Amino acid sequence: MRTSFSFFDRIRIPDYDSPKQMQAGELLFDQEKCRQCGICVQICPGGCLLTETTTKMDIISGKAKGGKYGVPHVAKTRKGATMCIACYDCGAACPHGAITIKQNFNPGYHYKRLTQTSDMKYPLRY
Repeated sequence: MRTSFSFFDRIRIPDYDSPKQMQAGELLFDQEKCRQCGICVQICPGGCLLTETTTKMDIISGKAKGGKYGVPHVAKTRKGATMCIACYDCGAACPHGAITIKQNFNPGYHYKRLTQTSDMKYPLRY
């Protein structure tokens, strides 16, 4: 389905930190299923997942070693938005099925061409 965009829509750039202009993805983490392994934090392409005890770079560099890293959450920016695009790479990699998508990523203005459809399909598991 092709959508027509006005000239103004094509030149306007949304404010990525504004929830009114950019709907970020929202994830749910099941604390009972989560084994705090850190795989989701490590695999997140946006680097927006973290835990109370560690970050993605700590896991990759080996600074955070073994054990439980804590239940992950999506980091919020200064204005309360997130950098999550609901790609669901974290959920596909989670061996315990502890992650679900609550809200899809929905960019504003002419970036709507990148919006996930309502019948979104999850990526395949490894």
